[in-house]
Amino acid sequence: MFSFTLFPLAMKLFTRVCLVALLLGQQFVAAAASFTVIVKDFAYSPQFLTINPGDEVTFQWESGTHPTASDNGAFEQFAMNTNARTKTLSFPTAGVYGYHCTFHGGPGAGMFGSITVNTITPVARTQPAAASLQLYPNPSRGMVLLTLDQKQGQDYKLRITNIIGREVRVVPLRADLTAAGQPLNLSDLPAGMYMCSLLQNDKVVGSKRLILQN
Repeated sequence: MFSFTLFPLAMKLFTRVCLVALLLGQQFVAAAASFTVIVKDFAYSPQFLTINPGDEVTFQWESGTHPTASDNGAFEQFAMNTNARTKTLSFPTAGVYGYHCTFHGGPGAGMFGSITVNTITPVARTQPAAASLQLYPNPSRGMVLLTLDQKQGQDYKLRITNIIGREVRVVPLRADLTAAGQPLNLSDLPAGMYMCSLLQNDKVVGSKRLILQN
């Protein structure tokens, strides 16, 4: 027997799935582009078109009577005349889509054209490797040893902020010390939790939490 106690859970799950689908659909629509092929004077203009998967192509009639058909049945034939002035097609799959006017051409001859849909190759986004910042001991009573795989010629600093985000110290780091361990004397700071942000050319490239004890 169906349990009514499961109904609210099922509805919540259904709502979340619909929301995700809607967001994905909006992203897809936003990414798609639209193109126009003018149909007139016994020609398609542009005759050859290259697009991406999901893009739309609108055939816009301007003169004559030009029933347009796919060379290989990829889409249904449609009219191009005074009573059928536009036709929009979507191309979700990569490939070459040849077409022609059945009155004035044939596949690859007379009044014909083609749409090439690119193959989209995902581009891997490489993130710069975060510097390996280590603070020891942690928790500490004030004396901390900082180690870092710092490269020569790179400007590194350590910015220390308290729990409310107020900067309490900025320490320049020396490449000749950080590999073996650069000592930091933080014994004058109150006990508590601090955020230690590693800055490279004034940009944050790493961070560590540090707890100071009495």
